[in-house]
Amino acid sequence: MRRPFLLLQARNPGDPMLAHERQCFLRGLELEPSDLFCVNAVERLPTAAELAACAGVLIGGSGDYSVLDPHRWIADLVGFTREDLVLRGKPTFASCFGFQILVLAIGGAMVRDPGRSEVGTFDLALEAAAGDDPIFSNLPAIFRAQVGHNDRATVLPSGVQPLASSALCPLHAFRVHSLPIWATQFHPELDQATMKDRFRRYRALYGSPDPEADEAFLASLQPSEEASLLLLLFARWVAAHDEELARLGI
Repeated sequence: MRRPFLLLQARNPGDPMLAHERQCFLRGLELEPSDLFCVNAVERLPTAAELAACAGVLIGGSGDYSVLDPHRWIADLVGFTREDLVLRGKPTFASCFGFQILVLAIGGAMVRDPGRSEVGTFDLALEAAAGDDPIFSNLPAIFRAQVGHNDRATVLPSGVQPLASSALCPLHAFRVHSLPIWATQFHPELDQATMKDRFRRYRALYGSPDPEADEAFLASLQPSEEASLLLLLFARWVAAHDEELARLGI
């Protein structure tokens, strides 16, 4: 029996995007509902037993928060990510807010930069290091992804190579050294339809006060199947890794 995945969320209790995000990850990973359990970091962090019981960890987005906000739970999540995921080499895939948490956890730097914000479907380019990556090497040199952020990474630690970039955001994806830990500033769990759902939910934050402009934005969104492939590749990598651990009795 395979071990489930843990999804670390960062949304206010009662936010309908908690359930929406869970469904998006289930679809992207091609998992059954019983294969994914969730912990909302706004309320608490996973226990040691919960972390040990899962094969891999996902860290999702956060429509209402920035990693630069001075909330205790954000600082606690950064510490947990560093101590319990990175230093232990726990298989992890972090997207958007999760990407930014991981940047801080490994000693990188984030800035709030509305002038380089991206909301919508964007073309991303693979970097040279992606050619040797077990996941990103399966993507084409240019691919579309669903993106929504106002903050961006400016510095990664020495030796951590970027895997993808956009015209506005040079650091859009990376792997933590040779560990099974990947992160994307974009949202591989979202597709064209679910990006529309997300925008409608947070249009007060990211949308225009002009309904016609909002509808034009929604019409501009494009499919992004290649970016979504990353989650399935990660799930397959973790499954093979978990099988090897079981074979070795670890």
